[in-house]
Amino acid sequence: ALASGYHNQPEMTQEKFKPSFLDETKTLFRTGDLGKQTAPGIIEFMGRKDNQVKVNGYRIDPGEIEYQLTRYAPIERAIVLPVQVNNQTQLSAYCQTDKTLEIAEIRELLAKFLPVYMIPSYFIFLKQFPLTRHGKLDLHSLRELRETGKSLVNSNYVVPRNYLESNLVSIWEKILSKHPIGIFDNFFEIGGHSLLLSRVVTRVHKELNVSVKLADFFKVPTVAGLATLISQTQYNYQEPISAIPPQKSYPM
Repeated sequence: ALASGYHNQPEMTQEKFKPSFLDETKTLFRTGDLGKQTAPGIIEFMGRKDNQVKVNGYRIDPGEIEYQLTRYAPIERAIVLPVQVNNQTQLSAYCQTDKTLEIAEIRELLAKFLPVYMIPSYFIFLKQFPLTRHGKLDLHSLRELRETGKSLVNSNYVVPRNYLESNLVSIWEKILSKHPIGIFDNFFEIGGHSLLLSRVVTRVHKELNVSVKLADFFKVPTVAGLATLISQTQYNYQEPISAIPPQKSYPM
């Protein structure tokens, strides 16, 4: 799905499209990927020349996300890093601020300017970024903060209170492969991301005959919030009269 050049941008076309060493009449696109040939026909991927990362099949420039975060006045500085969670690459945003901020509000703001797959799964708020002894940004310490941050996991587990919440929890647990999930747990903070979000939307429509939008999850990223949205807004959800919520019990 690549063109032979940039539309009406000859300088950029010349920069990114180079003559092919295989056929002089054709060009090759300069992807920015770094690689080396280790054996005949085998190329080993070594990383990127720029700061782009690949998340769920999408090429993402963290700088674009950082720019949108810093447009929000309380955030003085932002760093977005790829992190590995359950063998999957996800985005974690580190924001320097001395204010108390609501993650849901930040996600909603980002959704106005960025596609869903560019919105970070995790947010860490710091008054000051950690530095190395040489005064440089300590990226290793930032990644450790994501792993130990108290705000990432909601320890106040609350069981489903009705039929709809029970079904939503069941769908989340199957897709996230996580048990148990409470009705106030944040989808994005317990391992959810854009690819899994699409599966949740599809499963909710198939099993509950309810159509929800991806954007809704940024406003109400909890089972309790989504259930309220479904039952009290335009979705006009009708709960079965004879429905009895499945009983769940977990060792605490």
